[in-house]
Amino acid sequence: MGTGSEKPIVLAVDDSPSILSAVSAVLGGEYKVYTLPRPTELINVLLKLTPDLFLLDYKMPELSGFDLVHMIRGFDDHKDTPIIFLTSEGTLDNVTTAMALGACDFVVKPFNPDVLRERVAKYISKK
Repeated sequence: MGTGSEKPIVLAVDDSPSILSAVSAVLGGEYKVYTLPRPTELINVLLKLTPDLFLLDYKMPELSGFDLVHMIRGFDDHKDTPIIFLTSEGTLDNVTTAMALGACDFVVKPFNPDVLRERVAKYISKK
């Protein structure tokens, strides 16, 4: 029926199952949360799904969050999709690099649920 009722889609990519389940628990009420524990599968997921926002772990085996930003930005649909980094290493260097690559924000792990909700809402509501 009404297409306005669909929840925005958040795609969380993190190699930690506990972080992914925490993200789902915190955001699942307001958003359709998809979780991806294997960053190497991102391209396949993006061929089927068009997230409204990405939550990316910064440090993962195989591919880093920085590698994923390049992959995401390679899709025409995602030239401007908000990307928030979830990182346990909120160093200035990492943050500066993330912002330079096109991430719009970052949240330090372990994250405060209210902070995560607030950051996600801030960028999704801009759409």
